[in-house]
Amino acid sequence: MKTIHLVLLLALLVVVVFFPLRILQFVILLYAAVIGFSYLYSRIIRRYVVVRRQQQVLRTHRFDPIEIILIVENRSPLPVAYINVIDEPNYFFASEPGNFLLKLRPGERRVLSYPIESQQRGQYSVGPAVIQGSDPLGLFPFRKRCGRSQSLIVYPEVLPLDLHSYEGLPAGSIRVENPIYEDMTRYRSLREYMPGDSLRRVNWKSSAKTGQLFVMDYLPRLLAPVLILLDLDSEDYPMRHRYHRIERAAALAASLVVHFLSLRQEIGLIASARIGQDAGFAAAEIRGTHEHATTILEILARMEPVRGGATVTELLFTAGIEVPVRTRIEVITPVLSDLDGARLRQIKGRGCTVEIFLFGEQQQLYRQRYAGQFPIHSIADFGNELVHQ
Repeated sequence: MKTIHLVLLLALLVVVVFFPLRILQFVILLYAAVIGFSYLYSRIIRRYVVVRRQQQVLRTHRFDPIEIILIVENRSPLPVAYINVIDEPNYFFASEPGNFLLKLRPGERRVLSYPIESQQRGQYSVGPAVIQGSDPLGLFPFRKRCGRSQSLIVYPEVLPLDLHSYEGLPAGSIRVENPIYEDMTRYRSLREYMPGDSLRRVNWKSSAKTGQLFVMDYLPRLLAPVLILLDLDSEDYPMRHRYHRIERAAALAASLVVHFLSLRQEIGLIASARIGQDAGFAAAEIRGTHEHATTILEILARMEPVRGGATVTELLFTAGIEVPVRTRIEVITPVLSDLDGARLRQIKGRGCTVEIFLFGEQQQLYRQRYAGQFPIHSIADFGNELVHQ
């Protein structure tokens, strides 16, 4: 209760005692009742109006808008004349402020939402929400924080990629034209027998009906597990473009994850990066579930560049990640030393395929140095076309 109302009420009670006039007593008691009701109303509303969030953890990609949803409930038997709900977006850009003025009936529940957009990848928090209100006369205003903050994980930006697979293991999910990857569990059609076809493929029932030999044709499908090697050593990036290119490299890694996940391939990650206070490197085994892909995206969201330390090609042999035969190694780096090249040739000699993604300045030099050894792609500094073949 405000001090001024308490002092005034005490003064009026003194008047009632020493000046026992009925009209004066009525006015003073009415005033006391109004003050008491306003105080109780404010306390009840403060206690029983709650704000909660629809989800405690949200996930989005950099530059993608996302809706923040708040649920406001009046759990009291009293109507709320007005209440102000404020949610601070903190590090995010909000095209519409999370500031709402409401009236609530007893027991009413309202769902509020507003969009935000993140310019940075990482893990952040939104809120907690604040409610401001008062009794109808405005005598006892209040302000309180409601609930917990909401965690928001911002993945790197994801852009479309046009990459093709030509080598791998049979019986996968990538459609190719090479008949050596025919999947015997995926029947396509019947065709006439051709010299060289195995007799085991002859469909004798159809051949008997038509009087000529027909063989069964199957769909060729390729399985190519993917391991992404991401160089986030800040010393490898030029000072002028360091931040932008590190974010561009993270975007390419995330785009590769989403691209190969859409092809239902197994995906792994080794990055010369740190997460929080953990030094060293970030890694995820090669697996093929959506949950595992989400784990990799969360690593890419939270990772930070390192300074010095082991290179990603060195981590390829020391990180403890099992690399199956025919794994597709995707190397994202601004530089490639002779030792890096030797390590990649070594892993290629074990039956893996290697692709290199580089930034522009020394790309021509690397193309000449590794001609015929590894395909090299250029990472574009700007635009939605992330990779140039």
